[in-house]
Amino acid sequence: MKKFVCGLMAVGLALTGCGSQSSAKDKADVKVGVIQYMQHDALDASYKGFKDTLVKAGYKASNITLKNASGENSNCETIAESLVNDGNDLIYAIATPAAQAVVKKTKDIPVVVSAVTDPAGSKLVKSNAKFMKNVATRSLNLT
Repeated sequence: MKKFVCGLMAVGLALTGCGSQSSAKDKADVKVGVIQYMQHDALDASYKGFKDTLVKAGYKASNITLKNASGENSNCETIAESLVNDGNDLIYAIATPAAQAVVKKTKDIPVVVSAVTDPAGSKLVKSNAKFMKNVATRSLNLT
């Protein structure tokens, strides 16, 4: 179910033009940047599930770019800036430090966060029950 929810949010955001754009992009043109805080089996599985869901939905694997911060907060800041400046249509942030870095860098690019125990407590969203303008969490129940 989590894979489905994540994919649904990403696909929905991309197909609606990613919020700030006036027309929807073709799936082949959607660029997705991924920031992962560190290599870990659970975090790796989150990325794999996200990527597999997008590819299955028709998005190009070559347009999904993973950057790993190797457990360094300073790397998160640098990678987040890079993902924002690289023209990504969606950013997927895996783990709290990665998500915090990305959310500080953009208010326009849709951000989906995963592997965050308490998004509201981490100042990523105002409430764990609602999305913010450009931030959605995988843990929300959309049904």
